[in-house]
Amino acid sequence: MMYEQVIRDFAKRTLGNMRVIDELKEQGREVYEVTQLVNSTLGLLVFPQQEYVKRIPNTPLDQLTRDGWPVPKVGKGFDQVQDLNQLIRYLRNAIAHFNIEFIGDGQDQLHLLRVWNVWRGKKTWEAELSVTDLRGIAERFIELLMREVRSN
Repeated sequence: MMYEQVIRDFAKRTLGNMRVIDELKEQGREVYEVTQLVNSTLGLLVFPQQEYVKRIPNTPLDQLTRDGWPVPKVGKGFDQVQDLNQLIRYLRNAIAHFNIEFIGDGQDQLHLLRVWNVWRGKKTWEAELSVTDLRGIAERFIELLMREVRSN
């Protein structure tokens, strides 16, 4: 099956792959759902970024929260993101530059991710988000990408 609308189709296929990983995990198969989630997020944030970044809405953080978007917990001394565009940009930069730390729960399960951005050797932003929060952001971003592509 060919990509007809690259961003939409990539987003849809990414969601499909995430769901297959979930199904395999439920069946007791050895899968690495957090690894897949980070790979999926990397693709979602980097792949369409060049074409789509300027069209990501500047939806304010309080509206995102009301709409059910998970919001990363910002580290001490760092400012919270202001809107969706900034959130996506910060996450994209952190994940694309592998500024990510995987934190376990002490029971051999990954449950938290710490991400950060660096500019000219100085950390400019740091945040933590649960695996569930990253999944929620990925799924909502997929919905946004698919809506945006349909409307154009």
